[in-house]
Amino acid sequence: MKTRQITPDGDEETELMTTGTCEMRDDTLQLSYEDTDATGFAGSTTTIQVANESLVTILRTGTANSNLTLETGRKHFCLYQTPYGAMTIGVQAKRLLCELEESSGSVEMEYIIDMNANFLSENTITIHWKRQEPQENTKGTK
Repeated sequence: MKTRQITPDGDEETELMTTGTCEMRDDTLQLSYEDTDATGFAGSTTTIQVANESLVTILRTGTANSNLTLETGRKHFCLYQTPYGAMTIGVQAKRLLCELEESSGSVEMEYIIDMNANFLSENTITIHWKRQEPQENTKGTK
């Protein structure tokens, strides 16, 4: 996963490689992973739900809770809780791109966040995922 955040104070990019789960539920792809200190949300779980190319939801539960809805053509007001307090933010998707295959895929999200109609950041998240093949039992039987 690669993220880029542009704020009035500067530009920040991060990259994270992790393991998680991937499953289809009711025609919605769900990617989940445990957050760590590297994400700044240790003790939380992030789930990204890809309903289609125009609707993605990012849910975080645990020490930090948030529910960001990204939908092209619509602005959503979302609750964003951190250990320091909760706030309501405006989230508007600029672009959502989903490429899904049977055992791999990618999701790219570009969106703007504001609070009280004041620009906070422009964000890009790109996730490339691949299912791991089950490991074969290497022990021989006699």
